[in-house]
Amino acid sequence: MRNEKWFNLPATAMTDELKNDLKIIQMRSVLDPKHFYKKNDLQVLPKYFQVGTVLDDAADFYHSRVPRKERKKTLVEELLSDEDFRMRNKAKLDRAMRMRKRSNFIFRNRRARRNKDKM
Repeated sequence: MRNEKWFNLPATAMTDELKNDLKIIQMRSVLDPKHFYKKNDLQVLPKYFQVGTVLDDAADFYHSRVPRKERKKTLVEELLSDEDFRMRNKAKLDRAMRMRKRSNFIFRNRRARRNKDKM
């Protein structure tokens, strides 16, 4: 199905891999906390888009290319193979779990005190 507003760009068939990649792109501000991105105002995934492949330049063979062994098929696989990303997310999760445990401890103590006072 083609749309005139999108310059006859065909609607892309949505697969699970594409959905996950688009969700990662929407949440890109979480990936790098030191980089600022404009707010993403799209709540739904786009219907009209294209996916391309970046080709390496022969002049950058020794400098800024990614070797074939390190290339991944999707963004999700690429992020999961990134050690810094995993360590940062693990630290974030640990901090969130500590805060949750602490808040539950405080909440239980307050409830126990109230129940003790009622008796």
